[in-house]
Amino acid sequence: MSFAALLLSVLLVLAVVGAMAGLVLGAWLFLNPDANEILEWPAAEALRHLSRPVRIERFVYRHHRWFGGGIVLGSFCTLVALGAYARRIYTLSAMGGSFFGVEAWLWESLLVFVGLGNFFTLVAGILILIRPSGLKGFESWANRPVALQQWRSAFLNAIRARPRLFALLLIIGGACSFVLLVRLFARLKGWNG
Repeated sequence: MSFAALLLSVLLVLAVVGAMAGLVLGAWLFLNPDANEILEWPAAEALRHLSRPVRIERFVYRHHRWFGGGIVLGSFCTLVALGAYARRIYTLSAMGGSFFGVEAWLWESLLVFVGLGNFFTLVAGILILIRPSGLKGFESWANRPVALQQWRSAFLNAIRARPRLFALLLIIGGACSFVLLVRLFARLKGWNG
């Protein structure tokens, strides 16, 4: 098994597990709408940890060649894997059985999104490798404080107002993702003809 095939298989398995988790969580929240309150505390803790400032600039600047090299290597490997499987994924997803071409559109969108993200990550990695001070403007923008509490309150109020609607959306998203991912995995492995 090549590295690209192994990487794609691992990503597909992780995505299937995430889709199943969304499906199960959505079903649990749909059957028990008051369970939102149980989940609010872990979400608040996660947001509290995410909103805490972490200063790593000095460490990254001292070891910029290692960080830049790792970012370049990871982005390059992902782009090679995408390139190796992009045509195959597009061909397999465009073959019969999709609902008005939605499946092909979803996979094409995913490939474009991941490809562009890795391209920009590759450029940032090259800048970090060669001249990390070139990212000073981005660094100052990224260090601005974000008002997560305001967004969290608005989101929680929307969920509290219509808990079953959000649970249903989570179920639909998890189920659609699960079916599409399993179909792609089966096609890539040649299990369904």
